Amino acid sequence: KFPLFGVSAQYALKGSTIYGGWSQAYRPVVFKDIIPGNIYETVNKDLKDAYGYNMEIGYRGALYGASSAFRWDVSFFQLQYDNRLGTQATFDENNTFILYRTNIGDSRTRGAEIFAEYSMPLGRKSGISLFTSTSFMNARYEDAAVRSGSSNIDVSGNKVESVPNVISRNGVTLRAWIASVSLLYSYTADSYADALNTETPSATGAVGLVPAYGIFDVNMSFRVSESIKIRFNINNVTDEQYFTKRPTMYPGPGVWSSDGRSFTGSIGFRI
Repeated sequence: KFPLFGVSAQYALKGSTIYGGWSQAYRPVVFKDIIPGNIYETVNKDLKDAYGYNMEIGYRGALYGASSAFRWDVSFFQLQYDNRLGTQATFDENNTFILYRTNIGDSRTRGAEIFAEYSMPLGRKSGISLFTSTSFMNARYEDAAVRSGSSNIDVSGNKVESVPNVISRNGVTLRAWIASVSLLYSYTADSYADALNTETPSATGAVGLVPAYGIFDVNMSFRVSESIKIRFNINNVTDEQYFTKRPTMYPGPGVWSSDGRSFTGSIGFRI
């Protein structure tokens, strides 16, 4: 047993707040980590638990006018992840190639998160609001090495897999009388599927660049009466073909395609 420490603080200003915090993180070695998958795999008997920390500092607040409002939350963060678990290459006493599951090194992620929303009236019973929620991330390996074929490659400085540089959600909502329409655009930058930062896809599709993609969604609602509301949603309006990662787990390596255009509708009753 051992403690995990954390500390946080905030300072309130007029209409805004400065805040910050730091906390330790921990991931123990679990049962599946120490069980080899087959006879050509071995596990480091001295596996170390993963640990690290997360810290952030931010500034949030709101400004209210006679009929408009502006809210924001901007923060900067750093995530340290030490003793990451992975696979390296080794050979036994008969010079037979063996997969070696061990601690491959550390990683550090630095970034910023920005949220902003502005709303204002357009008429006596109409209005508009705009918002953005965007994250910027730079995740890199430190003092790390992973397997490539039958040898180990130093990946220090490489990007951490499945961490895009930018994730952004942006939207606008129009409200008029009994109806409202929301337009949402979501963007995710490209990322790598492995620590080697392989760009050209393999034959199985398990590694390679995961391309950037952008998705448009439309949400509409109509209030028929005080107790009845109808909603319609169109997801992926442009029928964008994309995928978010290249998994190696069941049912096998490859690409998991995401959904195309879809429609949903609902009716809500207030009793």
